[in-house]
Amino acid sequence: MLTLDSCPKNRDKFVRLIAFFKQFLDVCNDLNITPILDGSLAVFAYTGNREMSVNDIDLSCPESEFPRFMEALEREGINYKLREWHVLQVLRDDLKIDLGSAEYWLQDLPIEYETLHIDEGYRIKMLDLASLKAFYKQAMDDRAADPDERMKYEALKKKYELLDSMARMTHLGAHRR
Repeated sequence: MLTLDSCPKNRDKFVRLIAFFKQFLDVCNDLNITPILDGSLAVFAYTGNREMSVNDIDLSCPESEFPRFMEALEREGINYKLREWHVLQVLRDDLKIDLGSAEYWLQDLPIEYETLHIDEGYRIKMLDLASLKAFYKQAMDDRAADPDERMKYEALKKKYELLDSMARMTHLGAHRR
């Protein structure tokens, strides 16, 4: 289990984002749905790189759960948008949680899990380091040939390189024991 015990460079927004995320996790708990953390927050949790920014939170769950989420979010007074790219965006002011379709975004990936302890009483399943690295590699590959996606590709590449560096350090550490 990993513990979230520091903040990225956008600390003020990050603190508000984590508070919003905990409210969303309460909704998940009420619905008995366990989403999987698979984006920048997971990268930050593994690398602890305080030079990166975490501007939103990315999760995956079965797309069939989206209607239950939408009902619960309406009851809670939380805004959302269902996107055509298999994502339910959960929104508050400048904060965003992207809930992606696991069947769509995680298909054909090796999936193993780790647990991230966020705060007292808040834990979330997240892709383990190897799975997260494969997830970012696939996302990079999907955008590599599209000139309109160049900025997104570069952002994904930076995170992939952080994960790759962390994986190599972990691998080296295991061999030294």
